[in-house]
Amino acid sequence: MKRRFALIFLCLIWSAAQASAEVMHYSKCQLAEGKTMADVQAWVDDWRVLSKANGIDYRIRLLVPHADNDLGADEFFLEGGSSTLQSHAAAWDWWYTSDEAAKSATQLNAAASCASGAIYRSTD
Repeated sequence: MKRRFALIFLCLIWSAAQASAEVMHYSKCQLAEGKTMADVQAWVDDWRVLSKANGIDYRIRLLVPHADNDLGADEFFLEGGSSTLQSHAAAWDWWYTSDEAAKSATQLNAAASCASGAIYRSTD
C-alpha cells in the first residue's frame, strides 16, 4: 500500500511539473512595405509596458537573421513565451478579447505580417 501511495504521489508531482513547463511561441514575420525593424521594436517596447500593466505573463523577443540564408533581410522571428501552459492560454485569451490588445495588434500588423507560428513546451 505504501508503494502504491508513493507511486501515485510521484506521478502527481511529475504531471504538475509537466503542466507548468515554459511555453514558447515562434512566428515567422515579414516587414510591411516601408517599415523597418525599428517600427517592430517600437511595438515590442509598447507591448512590454501594456502586458506588465495588465499582469500578462507573456514575454516577446525579436530574433533577426545574421547568418541564415533562408531568411531575407526583411524577415524575422517573433518569439513569445509564458511561464506555464495556463498563463500562455490566459495571455492569448486576453490578446483576442481586450480592446487594448486589439490596438496593439493593429500596431504590429502595420509594421509586419506574421504567420501563425509554432508552439513549443519545454520538458524541464
